[in-house]
Amino acid sequence: MTNLGTLPGGDNSYATGINEAGQISGYSSAATHGPVVSFLYSGGTMTNVGTLGGSSSQAFGINATGQMAGYSLVGGDAYDHAYLYSSGVMHDLGTLTGGNSYGYGLNDAGQVVGDDQSPTNVNRAFVWSGGTMTDLNTLLDSSGAGWSLSSAFGISDSGEIVGYGNIDGIRHGFLLTPVPEPATLTGFGCALVGLIARRRRRSDRSRSELRPKAPQRPNAQRRFIPG
Repeated sequence: MTNLGTLPGGDNSYATGINEAGQISGYSSAATHGPVVSFLYSGGTMTNVGTLGGSSSQAFGINATGQMAGYSLVGGDAYDHAYLYSSGVMHDLGTLTGGNSYGYGLNDAGQVVGDDQSPTNVNRAFVWSGGTMTDLNTLLDSSGAGWSLSSAFGISDSGEIVGYGNIDGIRHGFLLTPVPEPATLTGFGCALVGLIARRRRRSDRSRSELRPKAPQRPNAQRRFIPG
C-alpha cells in the first residue's frame, strides 16, 4: 500500500481515478483545513494543477494520455464549471444554462461527461466533445420518450455513456450506445440505447449527497438509442 500524501501544507487528500500508466487524479488541501484543489500524481510526485480562478477544484477522472476531468470554482467563487485538464492547462468547459457544471468522466479522446445544474437547480446530463457541450436529453430519439437524463458519470472510448436519469418519477441508471448518423446530419446525435435501468424508489437527494466530497474525437456525428 502506498500513501500518496498531500499537497505541500495540506492535511487531507482524496484519490479518484487511475490510468494504466499509474497516473492518479484527485484533490487535496494545500493548507491546514484549507480548500481542496485538483492534483495529478505521477512518478511519485503530486502536482497541484490549480483552479479556474476560484478557491477550489476537484478532479474525478483521468485517461490514458493523462488528461483529467473535474470541476472548479471560477473567479469570485460564484459558480462551479466543468473542466478538461490537458497538457498542463485547465480548460473551462462552460455550462449549458449559466449555472454550475460538473465534469465526472472522460475517455481517451478527451470527451467529457457530467451534469449541468441550472440556476433553478435542474440537472441535465451533458457530453462535451470537440469544444461543444451538449445536453444529452436533446440527442435522444423516440425510444427515449419520457426520460430525463440527470447526470453522466462515464464514457468509453467507443462513446458509450453511463449515468442516471428519471422516468415515470423513478430514478434509473442508463447506458447510451452511439449509432452513426447519416453523413447529411450534424451534431453528436443520440438516442438512449441499450438501456440498462435499475429501479430505485427513492426521493431525489440533494447535490451534496450525490457528489463525493471527498486528441479529441473527430467530429463523427453519432446517435444514441435506448434498447
